[in-house]
Amino acid sequence: MRAIRITPPFLAACAAALLSACVAAPLNTEISPLNDARTWIAKAKAAGAEQCAPALQAEAVGQLYAAAHEYAEGNVHPDEQTETAAAATTAAKKAYAKCTNHPQVMRLTGVYFDTNSAHLKSASEATLNHAIKVLKANKKSDVEIAAYTDSRGSSSYNLKLSKMRADAVRDYLRNHNIAANRLTAKGYGESHPIASNASAAGRSKNRRVELHLK
Repeated sequence: MRAIRITPPFLAACAAALLSACVAAPLNTEISPLNDARTWIAKAKAAGAEQCAPALQAEAVGQLYAAAHEYAEGNVHPDEQTETAAAATTAAKKAYAKCTNHPQVMRLTGVYFDTNSAHLKSASEATLNHAIKVLKANKKSDVEIAAYTDSRGSSSYNLKLSKMRADAVRDYLRNHNIAANRLTAKGYGESHPIASNASAAGRSKNRRVELHLK
Protein backbone atom coordinates (compact mmCIF):
# COMPACT_ATOMS: atom_id res chain seq x y z
CA MET A 1 0.00 0.00 0.00
CA ARG A 2 1.41 3.40 -0.96
CA ALA A 3 1.94 5.74 2.01
CA ILE A 4 0.05 9.04 1.96
CA ARG A 5 2.04 12.06 3.01
CA ILE A 6 0.03 14.37 5.27
CA THR A 7 1.12 17.99 4.97
CA PRO A 8 -0.12 21.19 6.65
CA PRO A 9 -1.93 22.35 3.44
CA PHE A 10 -3.66 18.96 3.29
CA LEU A 11 -4.69 19.32 6.93
CA ALA A 12 -5.97 22.83 6.30
CA ALA A 13 -8.08 21.57 3.40
CA CYS A 14 -9.47 18.84 5.61
CA ALA A 15 -10.25 21.39 8.28
CA ALA A 16 -12.24 23.52 5.86
CA ALA A 17 -14.21 20.52 4.63
CA LEU A 18 -14.92 19.28 8.14
CA LEU A 19 -16.00 22.69 9.36
CA SER A 20 -18.43 22.97 6.46
CA ALA A 21 -19.81 19.55 7.33
CA CYS A 22 -20.26 20.60 10.95
CA VAL A 23 -22.14 23.71 9.96
CA ALA A 24 -24.39 21.81 7.59
CA ALA A 25 -25.24 19.01 10.03
CA PRO A 26 -28.70 19.23 11.70
CA LEU A 27 -27.40 19.46 15.27
CA ASN A 28 -28.71 20.99 18.46
CA THR A 29 -26.81 24.28 18.52
CA GLU A 30 -27.66 24.85 22.16
CA ILE A 31 -25.26 22.13 23.34
CA SER A 32 -22.76 24.10 25.40
CA PRO A 33 -19.60 21.98 24.81
CA LEU A 34 -20.11 22.14 21.05
CA ASN A 35 -20.74 25.89 21.18
CA ASP A 36 -17.52 26.36 23.16
CA ALA A 37 -15.55 24.42 20.57
CA ARG A 38 -17.14 26.32 17.68
CA THR A 39 -16.37 29.64 19.37
CA TRP A 40 -12.69 28.82 19.86
CA ILE A 41 -12.34 27.39 16.36
CA ALA A 42 -13.78 30.62 14.96
CA LYS A 43 -11.39 32.71 17.11
CA ALA A 44 -8.41 30.63 16.00
CA LYS A 45 -9.45 30.94 12.36
CA ALA A 46 -9.79 34.72 12.70
CA ALA A 47 -6.26 34.77 14.19
CA GLY A 48 -4.94 33.02 11.06
CA ALA A 49 -4.71 29.46 12.43
CA GLU A 50 -5.24 27.90 9.00
CA GLN A 51 -1.86 29.37 8.04
CA CYS A 52 0.15 29.54 11.29
CA ALA A 53 -1.23 26.44 13.05
CA PRO A 54 -2.93 24.29 10.38
CA ALA A 55 -2.38 20.94 12.13
CA LEU A 56 -3.89 22.16 15.41
CA GLN A 57 -6.79 23.83 13.63
CA ALA A 58 -7.48 20.67 11.62
CA GLU A 59 -7.39 18.63 14.82
CA ALA A 60 -9.86 21.00 16.48
CA VAL A 61 -12.28 20.83 13.57
CA GLY A 62 -11.95 17.05 13.33
CA GLN A 63 -12.68 16.64 17.04
CA LEU A 64 -15.68 18.96 16.72
CA TYR A 65 -17.02 16.91 13.83
CA ALA A 66 -16.62 13.70 15.83
CA ALA A 67 -18.26 15.23 18.90
CA ALA A 68 -21.16 16.51 16.81
CA HIS A 69 -21.85 13.00 15.56
CA GLU A 70 -21.66 11.63 19.08
CA TYR A 71 -24.26 14.14 20.24
CA ALA A 72 -26.42 13.42 17.18
CA GLU A 73 -26.60 9.76 18.25
CA GLY A 74 -28.06 10.75 21.61
CA ASN A 75 -26.60 9.56 24.92
CA VAL A 76 -25.07 6.34 23.61
CA HIS A 77 -21.55 7.40 24.65
CA PRO A 78 -21.94 10.41 27.00
CA ASP A 79 -18.32 10.30 28.21
CA GLU A 80 -16.99 10.30 24.65
CA GLN A 81 -19.24 13.23 23.77
CA THR A 82 -17.82 15.39 26.53
CA GLU A 83 -14.21 14.32 26.04
CA THR A 84 -14.27 14.81 22.27
CA ALA A 85 -15.86 18.25 22.51
CA ALA A 86 -13.31 19.24 25.16
CA ALA A 87 -10.49 17.99 22.93
CA ALA A 88 -11.79 20.19 20.10
CA THR A 89 -11.81 23.22 22.38
CA THR A 90 -8.32 22.45 23.71
CA ALA A 91 -6.83 22.12 20.22
CA ALA A 92 -8.49 25.34 19.07
CA LYS A 93 -7.20 27.21 22.12
CA LYS A 94 -3.68 25.97 21.38
CA ALA A 95 -3.99 27.10 17.76
CA TYR A 96 -5.23 30.51 18.87
CA ALA A 97 -2.40 30.89 21.39
CA LYS A 98 0.22 29.87 18.84
CA CYS A 99 -1.03 32.42 16.32
CA THR A 100 -1.40 35.31 18.74
CA ASN A 101 1.89 34.77 20.55
CA HIS A 102 3.84 36.54 17.83
CA PRO A 103 4.55 40.23 18.28
CA GLN A 104 2.49 42.71 16.33
CA VAL A 105 4.81 44.75 14.12
CA MET A 106 4.17 48.43 13.42
CA ARG A 107 6.47 49.80 10.75
CA LEU A 108 6.85 53.52 11.39
CA THR A 109 6.79 54.89 7.87
CA GLY A 110 7.69 58.54 8.17
CA VAL A 111 10.42 58.52 10.83
CA TYR A 112 13.41 60.50 9.60
CA PHE A 113 16.90 61.14 10.96
CA ASP A 114 19.71 63.44 9.91
CA THR A 115 22.31 61.62 7.79
CA ASN A 116 24.68 59.50 9.90
CA SER A 117 22.89 60.75 13.00
CA ALA A 118 20.28 59.72 15.56
CA HIS A 119 18.74 63.20 15.60
CA LEU A 120 15.03 62.96 14.82
CA LYS A 121 13.77 65.39 12.19
CA SER A 122 10.61 67.36 12.97
CA ALA A 123 8.89 65.65 10.02
CA SER A 124 8.84 62.48 12.15
CA GLU A 125 6.45 63.89 14.73
CA ALA A 126 3.20 63.05 12.94
CA THR A 127 4.18 59.38 12.64
CA LEU A 128 5.47 59.15 16.20
CA ASN A 129 2.41 60.90 17.64
CA HIS A 130 0.16 58.41 15.84
CA ALA A 131 2.22 55.56 17.31
CA ILE A 132 1.75 57.07 20.77
CA LYS A 133 -2.04 56.94 20.33
CA VAL A 134 -1.81 53.27 19.36
CA LEU A 135 0.38 52.47 22.36
CA LYS A 136 -1.95 54.28 24.73
CA ALA A 137 -4.83 52.21 23.36
CA ASN A 138 -2.80 49.01 23.98
CA LYS A 139 -1.68 49.71 27.53
CA LYS A 140 -0.91 46.07 28.34
CA SER A 141 1.57 45.64 25.49
CA ASP A 142 5.31 45.84 26.02
CA VAL A 143 7.15 47.43 23.12
CA GLU A 144 10.49 46.82 21.47
CA ILE A 145 11.68 49.73 19.34
CA ALA A 146 13.70 48.11 16.55
CA ALA A 147 15.85 50.25 14.25
CA TYR A 148 17.59 49.16 11.05
CA THR A 149 20.03 50.72 8.58
CA ASP A 150 21.01 50.06 4.99
CA SER A 151 24.29 48.28 4.19
CA ARG A 152 26.46 51.32 3.47
CA GLY A 153 29.28 51.66 6.00
CA SER A 154 30.73 48.97 8.23
CA SER A 155 28.44 46.53 9.99
CA SER A 156 29.74 47.64 13.41
CA TYR A 157 29.04 51.30 12.60
CA ASN A 158 25.55 50.47 11.35
CA LEU A 159 24.80 48.43 14.46
CA LYS A 160 25.82 51.34 16.69
CA LEU A 161 23.89 53.89 14.62
CA SER A 162 20.72 51.78 14.64
CA LYS A 163 20.88 51.41 18.42
CA MET A 164 21.23 55.18 18.82
CA ARG A 165 18.22 55.72 16.58
CA ALA A 166 16.16 53.18 18.50
CA ASP A 167 17.13 54.99 21.71
CA ALA A 168 16.03 58.30 20.21
CA VAL A 169 12.58 56.94 19.37
CA ARG A 170 12.32 55.32 22.80
CA ASP A 171 13.13 58.66 24.44
CA TYR A 172 10.51 60.43 22.33
CA LEU A 173 7.84 57.93 23.36
CA ARG A 174 8.90 58.10 26.99
CA ASN A 175 8.78 61.91 26.92
CA HIS A 176 5.20 61.68 25.67
CA ASN A 177 3.87 59.64 28.60
CA ILE A 178 4.54 56.09 27.43
CA ALA A 179 5.76 54.24 30.54
CA ALA A 180 9.50 53.61 30.45
CA ASN A 181 9.10 50.07 31.80
CA ARG A 182 7.14 49.13 28.69
CA LEU A 183 9.90 50.20 26.31
CA THR A 184 13.09 48.54 25.15
CA ALA A 185 15.30 49.76 22.31
CA LYS A 186 17.35 47.53 20.05
CA GLY A 187 19.47 48.24 17.00
CA TYR A 188 19.72 45.58 14.31
CA GLY A 189 22.07 47.43 11.98
CA GLU A 190 21.99 46.25 8.39
CA SER A 191 20.54 42.82 9.24
CA HIS A 192 17.03 41.80 8.15
CA PRO A 193 16.79 43.94 5.00
CA ILE A 194 13.33 44.12 3.41
CA ALA A 195 14.61 45.33 0.03
CA SER A 196 17.75 45.25 -2.08
CA ASN A 197 20.59 47.51 -0.96
CA ALA A 198 21.69 47.78 -4.58
CA SER A 199 19.34 50.69 -5.26
CA ALA A 200 18.59 53.98 -3.52
CA ALA A 201 14.92 53.04 -3.25
CA GLY A 202 15.81 49.72 -1.61
CA ARG A 203 18.22 51.32 0.84
CA SER A 204 15.55 53.83 1.79
CA LYS A 205 13.17 50.98 2.72
CA ASN A 206 15.84 49.24 4.76
CA ARG A 207 16.46 52.37 6.85
CA ARG A 208 13.45 51.97 9.10
CA VAL A 209 12.09 51.84 12.62
CA GLU A 210 9.56 49.26 13.80
CA LEU A 211 7.57 48.82 16.99
CA HIS A 212 7.18 45.20 18.10
CA LEU A 213 4.19 44.96 20.42
CA LYS A 214 4.32 41.91 22.67
